[in-house]
Amino acid sequence: MNSYGINLMSLLPLRSEAAEESEQLSQLLFGEYFEVTQQTEKWALIKNVRDGETGWIDLKMMTPITENLFQLLSETSHQVIQTPLCYAVNDKEEKIPLPGGAVIPFYNVKNESFEIAEKKFRVPSAHLATSFEKLNLADCAMPFLHSPYLWGGKSIMGIDCSGLVQVAASMSGLLLPRNARQQVNIGVPIHFLTEAQRGDLVFFDHDDGKISHVGILLNDHFVLHASGEVHIAPIDHHGIRSVFTGHYSHSLRAIRRII
Repeated sequence: MNSYGINLMSLLPLRSEAAEESEQLSQLLFGEYFEVTQQTEKWALIKNVRDGETGWIDLKMMTPITENLFQLLSETSHQVIQTPLCYAVNDKEEKIPLPGGAVIPFYNVKNESFEIAEKKFRVPSAHLATSFEKLNLADCAMPFLHSPYLWGGKSIMGIDCSGLVQVAASMSGLLLPRNARQQVNIGVPIHFLTEAQRGDLVFFDHDDGKISHVGILLNDHFVLHASGEVHIAPIDHHGIRSVFTGHYSHSLRAIRRII
């Protein structure tokens, strides 16, 4: 029988195998909840509900929840942390870092608090979105400028290209898949860079034609993307011209509008 859990740590590594030295595929942000499909003595194979990603987590880092709470979480809308980094305070008056995009379930605006799995937290409402209507993907991503690149990362302290897009989308009120090869199927195509708008996604491929990279357009001349670090680079119809070498580093394959 499957069991369920929620991440109540800042970040939880999602690994390719049941071992600490295995590859980090992605991360669970605070408040992301999941289904456990397999379990060993020390590890659990889980599926993240918000993006469908699967991988192994350390059981010491998991907070179990009941099936009823899991269903309630699945049926309820949640608040999302809008700033790249803030803090929650637990019932022991301890601070817990919350990365941008972290999920805040059952938030009580009046008390600026929430309770989950018999644990209570306070977080200032100033860090939560009151409305997603005027939020642009590029504006949500810009505060991550100069964050270091980290394979599988989803926070300001380390993030990859599709993680940047996914987290910025979550902060602007949208749920996107985790990887660039999945994200390229979302939204509507834009056929020419001159027709693109701020916040459109641009996708790039390898010589084999497979999507390998994604960025967020600031305008039709510049893109924000995670490569080495999150930075702004020039772009044209050929692709991205590296700010480090001056040569083309990524070949433009597709432009998609998701907002």
